[in-house]
Amino acid sequence: MQPRQPVAAGELLVIKLGGAAADHEPSLHAFLRELAALAAGGARIVLVHGGGAEVSALSRRVGLEPRFRDGVRITSPEEMPYVDMVLCGAVNKRLVRILGAAGLQAVGLSGSDGAMFTGAPLAGAGADADGNHTATVARVDTRLPRLLIEHGYVPVIAPTSVQPPARAVNINADAVALRLAPALAADRLLFLSDVPGILKQGAALAALTPDQAAAEIAAGTISGGMIPKVEAALHALAEGVRQVVIGQFRAPGDLANLLTGATGTTMLRHTHDLPDTATRQPTQEVR
Repeated sequence: MQPRQPVAAGELLVIKLGGAAADHEPSLHAFLRELAALAAGGARIVLVHGGGAEVSALSRRVGLEPRFRDGVRITSPEEMPYVDMVLCGAVNKRLVRILGAAGLQAVGLSGSDGAMFTGAPLAGAGADADGNHTATVARVDTRLPRLLIEHGYVPVIAPTSVQPPARAVNINADAVALRLAPALAADRLLFLSDVPGILKQGAALAALTPDQAAAEIAAGTISGGMIPKVEAALHALAEGVRQVVIGQFRAPGDLANLLTGATGTTMLRHTHDLPDTATRQPTQEVR
């Protein structure tokens, strides 16, 4: 029996980079090499990244203490130039260079390029009232990334953008990936995180349909900050994304494991789309 291929030729995969794959240099290089192998096999790839830890480090170096409210960065007018500097500069170009060394034609972008996605003020306490430059995604225009994908390039996207007419804004990278994936008609959306998936009794659930996710939320298995992420993932499924995968990349081989359902949590629209996980061993949370 032939081993199951992680991604079929021609599939479009949107990946939000986070967790150890973003923060640990050897893991990052291993992940990007595996990503290059998928592209060499015919997969089409869009990579979305954040870089909050590096933004915070630079902000502190220049005397600006990072502020958060309900887990959301409050981006001050003074901090916004440093957010652009880190995300669109240092982080984005590092990823582009590593992908280039692995043989991929990567192109670094932000939401401002081609007005790929534009921002709107956060609602409620998040606040433009106190000069907050953190925003939410208001509109997506996929013409530029589609053009690049059609010509064999890998868009590498930083989540800063513009709030019309010309206000620089910082948008959560998860939110960007969740809006871009259905707009691009992606087959799959992968969130690389610092947790091995959606946890139940300390182990990652192998797979979830919308009905199962609703039941786990009602039972309290899915709680806190995971609820809005799961609800957003369900919206992406409803908008046409075939699978949303949440999990970790910690060691070589993890990308294929996530995409074949061997690890992580795979969210799907229908039970008949569930991966074969009958013999899968529970993935325990690493602390």
